[in-house]
Amino acid sequence: MKDLARLSLLSLALGASTILFAQKKNVAVVTCYVDKYLDTSDLNGDAAFAAGVATLAKDERFDLTSVLNKFHDDFFNVYAKEFTFTILPEAEVIGDEAYKAFDSRSGESEQDGSRWSDGAIPYAGYKVLIPNALKKENSNKVKMLNIFKGKADGVMFINLGFKFQPKVAVGGMGTAGVAAVMNIMLFNSEGDKVFNFVEYAPAKKSIPMVAGVPVLDLDKIKPLCEEAAENLMKDMQEKMPKLAKKVEKNF
Repeated sequence: MKDLARLSLLSLALGASTILFAQKKNVAVVTCYVDKYLDTSDLNGDAAFAAGVATLAKDERFDLTSVLNKFHDDFFNVYAKEFTFTILPEAEVIGDEAYKAFDSRSGESEQDGSRWSDGAIPYAGYKVLIPNALKKENSNKVKMLNIFKGKADGVMFINLGFKFQPKVAVGGMGTAGVAAVMNIMLFNSEGDKVFNFVEYAPAKKSIPMVAGVPVLDLDKIKPLCEEAAENLMKDMQEKMPKLAKKVEKNF
């Protein structure tokens, strides 16, 4: 009788384990990039300043490859381990023939424009993708779900960007800081947004501003971007466990 009871308990445990295993979902990370175009929405710059920021983003000397590599490695080797779902092996995503043939500009809305892609650096093998579109059925998120249908229960878009942050100004003069901004978006199999996590961290140093406009000195701005990204990566190590728990409730 005892043996029968033990066998029943073992069967229940195995059954529960099987159910839990079967319920574990898979997610395909379909883009990973760093955008060098610094967001100026917190400033009151003129057309000349906007043109200068666009030129800076295209400058080959403004190389943030090392920042991109660390962002990628930290996400997959540290942050991703906090999620309860499984991240598809990277080789299965970037090695998929349909993914490799996908037009990365396809399905993006007109208001997204082409500006953002000018300074975007994708990690090796990835497309630079944004999920937005005028119509859901034409969106990159839905097209990615179709590509990985049967393999993934959702798709994730991750990227790292930067923004100017004005500081205290005195008599028209002041300084501007630079903050790194991480964006992690997850969509379920229906193309509905599960979450959009945005986190940022500033660099401690700053650059001078004249009449409310930052001086676009590459040699000064690049180190600020690197410092801000490093600060953000450190902050994320502490915040990811809480983020993972929030995601678990909605996915």
